Amino acid sequence: MVMSAAAWLRALFLIAWLGAIAQAQAALQPAEDAALDVLAKEAVSKGQTAGLVVAVGEVGRPPVVHSYGLANLEWQAQSTPDTVFRVGSITKQFASACILLLAEQKKLTLDDKLSKYFPDYPRGDEVTIRQLLNHTSGVHSYPGRSEATIVRSGISVADMVKHLGGLGYDFDPGSNWDYSNSNYFLIGAIVEKVSGQTFRDFAKQRLFQPLGLAHTAVDLNQDVVSHRATGYERDRAKSGTYVNAVYSDMSVPGGAGALRSTAPDLIKWTEALHGGRVLSAASYKEMTTVARVPGKDDVYYGLGLWLKPEQGHPLISHNGGIDGFESNLVYLPERKMTLVILTNTQNGTGELRAKMLGVLFGSARE
Repeated sequence: MVMSAAAWLRALFLIAWLGAIAQAQAALQPAEDAALDVLAKEAVSKGQTAGLVVAVGEVGRPPVVHSYGLANLEWQAQSTPDTVFRVGSITKQFASACILLLAEQKKLTLDDKLSKYFPDYPRGDEVTIRQLLNHTSGVHSYPGRSEATIVRSGISVADMVKHLGGLGYDFDPGSNWDYSNSNYFLIGAIVEKVSGQTFRDFAKQRLFQPLGLAHTAVDLNQDVVSHRATGYERDRAKSGTYVNAVYSDMSVPGGAGALRSTAPDLIKWTEALHGGRVLSAASYKEMTTVARVPGKDDVYYGLGLWLKPEQGHPLISHNGGIDGFESNLVYLPERKMTLVILTNTQNGTGELRAKMLGVLFGSARE
C-alpha cells in the first residue's frame, strides 16, 4: 500500500508529536542528577545551609532523594532522606485542600462569609472563604511586632482569631491582592469550626493517613519526632557558622505554616494532588485557577498554590519559611515531575531553587 503525501505528513507529525511528549515527560537524566548534586554540595560547602535534602519525583518511578550536611550541629547528626523539616507556608496547600474537601461534602461553600463562622470578626460580612484562600481579603498579615510575645508563649485558636481581627485591613476585601498569613490561620480555624476537629486531626484523618504520609503532621512543639532536624540561622558575625533559631510556638502559624514533613512525603502528596487522588476535578480546577482582581493582571496565586511561570515554563509551587527552616515544593507539569528542596537554615535555599529549575528545564545543562 502506497501512502499519500498527506498521509506521510500526518504520520511524520504524529511521530514528532509523540517524540515531543516523550521528551517533555522524560525521566531524570544522570547528567541532571549530577548537576543537582553539584549545586547542593556547593550550597552546604559555602555555608548557605547547615543541612539539605533535595528530591526529584516522577509519577511511576521511585523518587531520587539526596541528603547533605547536618540535621543537627551539636550532635553532628547527618541529614538523611527521612530527615523531618518544618516546611512553613507549604502548609497552605494542605489547608486549602481541607477546605475544598469540606466544600465537596456540602459543609461549606467558598462564597461563605467569614462572619458565618466568626460573627464578631470586624468586617467579616465582607470577606469570603475564597478571598481568604486566594489572598484577596485584605486582612493584614502576621507576624509582626504585635506578635513578638505570642510566638514565644503560644495562643489558643479563639484568641488568635480575636487578635487577627484587631490587625485591620490593608485594602477593601476583593479590591486587591496581597499575601497574608492571617488568611490561612483563619482558614485553619474555619476547618475546626466546620469539622468539629482540630486542624491537626482533620488533616491527619483526611489527608495524611489516606495518602500514607507517615512523617507529615501539623506540628506541636511538645512532639518527640524521630529524625527531626534542628533549625538554625546563619551567624551574621562570622561567615560559615550558625546560631540556633529563635523559638516559635506552633500554635501561632497554624493553618498558615505549622506543617512538618519529609521530602518523600511531599513528593507523595504532590503526585496525589495533581494526579486526582485528593480532590474532585472541579475542586482541583478551583485550586489551580488564579485569583481575579479588577484592574490587575499580575496575580499568579490560586488557592494555596503559586501558578507563576518561571524561566519560560509553567510551574505549580509554594515555598515556605519559618524560624530556622526554608523549603520549596515545585511541580513541573511539562515533565510531571516534582522538585523538593528542604533546608534547616533560615533563608537557606537562596538561589538554589532557580539554579535547580534551570537544570531541569535544560537552560543550565552543559
